[in-house]
Amino acid sequence: MRSSRRAGRAVTTLLIGLVALAAGTAGGYFLSGRTRQPAPSSDGPGGPASTDRVTALGRLQPEGGVVPVYGPPGDRIAKLYPVAVGQPLNARAPIAELASRRDRLQEVQVARTQLDEATAAHAAAKRAGEKKIAAAEAELNQAKANKVSDLAALDAKLKAVELQAQTAAKQVGRLRSVKTAPEDLERVELLKAQADAELSATRATRDKTQTTYEETEKAAQARIAAAKAELDEALARAPIKSSAERVQLAEQLAELTVIKAPVSGVVLKVSGREGMPTGTEPILQLANLTKMTAVAEVYESDVARLAGWVRGGPVSAEVSNPALPKPLAGAVRSEADVTRMIARNQVFAMGPREDADRRVVEVVVHLDAASSADAGRFVGLQVTVAFAPPAR
Repeated sequence: MRSSRRAGRAVTTLLIGLVALAAGTAGGYFLSGRTRQPAPSSDGPGGPASTDRVTALGRLQPEGGVVPVYGPPGDRIAKLYPVAVGQPLNARAPIAELASRRDRLQEVQVARTQLDEATAAHAAAKRAGEKKIAAAEAELNQAKANKVSDLAALDAKLKAVELQAQTAAKQVGRLRSVKTAPEDLERVELLKAQADAELSATRATRDKTQTTYEETEKAAQARIAAAKAELDEALARAPIKSSAERVQLAEQLAELTVIKAPVSGVVLKVSGREGMPTGTEPILQLANLTKMTAVAEVYESDVARLAGWVRGGPVSAEVSNPALPKPLAGAVRSEADVTRMIARNQVFAMGPREDADRRVVEVVVHLDAASSADAGRFVGLQVTVAFAPPAR
């Protein structure tokens, strides 16, 4: 009696365990079926390939990508301009000011002061040099003017003396041709000798005067050249060019302390805070949402078929996800949209029995204008992309 009761209890316990196991298995299969998303079509791990279309998982992203805006390492955010998620920003719009801006602005002021000092020294040296040149040129002009007048006077005197010498010579000739008293002849010969002597002296004086003025002119021209060289040297010592370049460099460094939007776009995320160190994470991220794409991760076994479709013309694609208001439409325009590199997938199916490690090729689907407007709100959303073969 006791052994038959024990056997009955064992059978009952075994039946209850089998019923519980069956219920748990059915519940788990039901839940996995509820959470499973459509998997890509494939001849490999994902299942048999469809002859009508190619399906793949993908993600929505702007055509130009998401642009993170970083600050330089080793600095901090001193001021964050009012930017909010969803706000459009134009290129070069200010985003934040760095703590080093005060020092950079002071460097700009110092560089400008040095430029002002160099400019003043340059102007003073130029004025002094120009005055020296003007004085030397005035001396040269004065020497030239005196030379002309003095030589003209000597030339006139020389003509008179020459005339006197000629007259005296004629008188001596006449007196010698006729008999005259010796004392009269001697007196006329003395006059001739005096006239000849004065003529020689006048010629010597003229030659000496001309030589003196020529040397004076050379000396004045040498002083002018020396004054010009001195001016050039003084101007070269004034560092105008290097000071101006130093100001320009300081202004550029100061400009870098204001972080600006590199491109026009919409703010997707703001991570920066005042006082936060820069260079470790982006201050914000923005993107141009007017042109959106879906980057599909197509199984390597489906790429040849899809590429064959693309060679015949654009291939239309439908992009779907329950979060989207409606399926999105787009197209693979050319073979350039199909990458030539096989890599691991970045998008994973939600089902527990789906492959977590696949070999895929990224294919870019360009969404049309209406679909881009809907997709702009869902950057990074995981989607299912269905490629339709071209019509025969």
